[in-house]
Amino acid sequence: MSITEKGELRFGVEVDGVRHKDFELRLPTMADTEEAIEEAGEGACVARVNRHVWARTLTRLGTCPPEKITPALLGTLVDTEYGLLSAAEESLRGKLAAASASSAS
Repeated sequence: MSITEKGELRFGVEVDGVRHKDFELRLPTMADTEEAIEEAGEGACVARVNRHVWARTLTRLGTCPPEKITPALLGTLVDTEYGLLSAAEESLRGKLAAASASSAS
């Protein structure tokens, strides 16, 4: 089962002269998180690790080519976008919990 969350960034990010705001996010796997921690580096703050995770789990960012959705690109987002991506991930966790509960009955 693939659960995703769609949303829209307030300011978005510019890539190749186009501003991208709408996104779709999937839940990170353990491997996504492990690799993000490794990539972010020893002692990296939670925000940096999350940026690396989101670079892996954003399945769409406007019409931006997937290979251009990188931690460096996400690092150029206005800091208020962090809350929007974090809220989308939390919403996904709620959807997964609900789906898991309904399939257990």
